[in-house]
Amino acid sequence: MKYFLAAGALWCTSLPLLACDVCGLFLGIQPHERTTNFGLYYRFRQLEGDLAPYSLLLSKHGDATTQSAEPHHYREFYQVVEARADIWLGQRFSVMAGLPLVNNYQSIDARAHADLYGVGDPYVLGRYIAVNTHCGPQQVRSVHRLTIGAGLKLPLGQHRQTYQGELAEHDLQPGTGTWDALATVEYMVRRNRTGGSLALTGRYNGTSDQGYAMGHAFSATAEAFHLFGDGALKWAPSLGAYAEHGLADRDNGSDVEGTGLSTLFAHAGSRVWWHSWMLTLNYEYALVNSGGALMVPNRQRMIIGIACNLNSNT
Repeated sequence: MKYFLAAGALWCTSLPLLACDVCGLFLGIQPHERTTNFGLYYRFRQLEGDLAPYSLLLSKHGDATTQSAEPHHYREFYQVVEARADIWLGQRFSVMAGLPLVNNYQSIDARAHADLYGVGDPYVLGRYIAVNTHCGPQQVRSVHRLTIGAGLKLPLGQHRQTYQGELAEHDLQPGTGTWDALATVEYMVRRNRTGGSLALTGRYNGTSDQGYAMGHAFSATAEAFHLFGDGALKWAPSLGAYAEHGLADRDNGSDVEGTGLSTLFAHAGSRVWWHSWMLTLNYEYALVNSGGALMVPNRQRMIIGIACNLNSNT
């Protein structure tokens, strides 16, 4: 039920893509423009809050037999380490693939209810630069870029793990067990060293062999950035906002009552380029949460990544 983890595009042709923090999809900033590169990324998401006792009767989180009159305090941590390759085939088209390793943890009233480790769902995404304006070093005008993408998340991750003898909930599993369609659209504008981007992403979730489907999801990222430095060392800080919206989950074709969540995050990012290497750090703090009775509120997210460029294609 935690559908997203994305970082907005700043300087290069990267695209943020919504994802369940369980399934292991995150597209971050690339170290060089239109160049093949390999990277390792870590992301972390914290959810925490109180759920009313009546919501437990819906048997989605916790013990369905709980009858306490007091709210129950939930804490959830989603951690992913993802290995990724981004291969450019010419000036406009690239293919990106990633494989995540996942750790998901949940506690209720300070007692652990899940602590799962496993391989998440891999993904493949094709991206195409539809519009790309250029200007020479002596020209002062705006540069525009429009990139579109589409791909698939494959149901190869672990999605039937147990904890203390009980099958863990769908949203705590490393994988989802479903084929999911992915789509992205990003527009970026830059003038000299300052610019901004708007990225829209979508995910259409399939149904597992158990008849369960995570809710379809949508996200939007808006950022402003500025580039400092010349030569081998460059730095691009950014500020912006990130919003995500997930529809209700579905069980055998019927909506699961109490699911679905919308969150607005404040975003701050920092990217450093040094020769062929790039280091990225993004932090997001949840400002607004609006969701069903079963949804633990988002609190914060963090993404750290390092990538190395192998060849120049510009």
